Amino acid sequence: MVQDTPSPTHSSRRYVKSSSFVMALLFTVLCGAAATSLGFFINYFTKGHFVHSTESLLETQIAYVDALGVDQARLNTDGEYVFLTADGTLPDSIESKITVLTEGIIVYQAPEKEKHFAAKVHRLADGRRLLVSTDITDVSNDFRFMQWLGLGSIVFVMLVVFVSYIISIFVVTGTNEIAGTARDIIKTGDLSRRIEVKSGWDDLSNMASVLNLLLDRIEVLMQGVKQVSDNIAHDLRRPLTRLRNHIESLDSSAEHDELLREVDQLMTTFNALLRISRIEQEKQRSRFRETELSDILRDVIELYEPVAEDRQIHINSALMSYSLNADRDLLFQVYANILDNAIKYTPDNSTIKLKMQHDGTKITVSVEDNGQGVEESELNRIFDRFYRSDEARHSPGNGLGLALVKAVIELHDGEVWAEQADPGLRIITRL
Repeated sequence: MVQDTPSPTHSSRRYVKSSSFVMALLFTVLCGAAATSLGFFINYFTKGHFVHSTESLLETQIAYVDALGVDQARLNTDGEYVFLTADGTLPDSIESKITVLTEGIIVYQAPEKEKHFAAKVHRLADGRRLLVSTDITDVSNDFRFMQWLGLGSIVFVMLVVFVSYIISIFVVTGTNEIAGTARDIIKTGDLSRRIEVKSGWDDLSNMASVLNLLLDRIEVLMQGVKQVSDNIAHDLRRPLTRLRNHIESLDSSAEHDELLREVDQLMTTFNALLRISRIEQEKQRSRFRETELSDILRDVIELYEPVAEDRQIHINSALMSYSLNADRDLLFQVYANILDNAIKYTPDNSTIKLKMQHDGTKITVSVEDNGQGVEESELNRIFDRFYRSDEARHSPGNGLGLALVKAVIELHDGEVWAEQADPGLRIITRL
């Protein structure tokens, strides 16, 4: 069976669990893959073009040497031609600066020139070996430019990824601030709270501004509703008092006593309504003191034990020591109202269970009867003002007892809710 439990108090959503972080992470993976592919292909194709161009230039130089001879090639080309020694070594000025480009091709920098040469060993017809070199400075510069372009592209993609993270953090921070303000309003009932608007250029600030306008409108409407109900209660309490005084002056009779009871019931209703309004609006905590909750519950049980014993109802209590900062009188009224309802709707010769439990941070007090209970659809409504279930309408009451309970518990930053007990009803407070 589904039970109506209070919604947990949510903290601000952690960044790593937000949808913005998930999107930024996905964006990082996609951009990282794109940047890696871009860098690989730029380097692969550029280097391939560089090697191919160098091989073509060297083949052209070697063709000149075979066709014209070494001396004539030196006159017609800007390459360098160096004969290897008998043991096949190169001059020290060249050998110290050699790097291998690919198989059979080396690259070196001319010692007296800021030029790069690619070279390849070619065996002449007379058996001598000649190092044929060609100037690849322009090709090398193009190759390095393409490498830097690829690196710059990767850095740019990484910068875009970094900016996406900054934007996602901004979005999560803004939504947490909006959600946090909304939670505070729900928790405290303070409709005067507003969302801080830090700028006007982004969509979150625009949404915050619209929500603040909505809160302004809601606050005005709620104040109007409360003011009307308070005015009605104030305006009617005085004529009801005069009416009661007039009835008392009449001769006593059965009808006279019935009229007094009706007037007293009306005055009790208006006084309860005014008291709830004061608790909800003023949020005064001047009477909060360090209070032992178990002592309050014992006093409530002691007050209602005679009423319960008249109907052979046993109050089974499991109390524990727990101290909290609270208004003792208000909490006494809370648990008196809850226990009074439990006794009222519990059949004779039965048991009411009152239990305290501590979860390490807060204390939970549950009062469970075994009466008829209420419908599942009514569990959320029994704490509304003047709401009474169909079964409760046949018994005395004004439908304000549990509304007062809710107002007082929320004043103490607590929660109250109802559950089915199979049979009966369980009222739970958490402070």
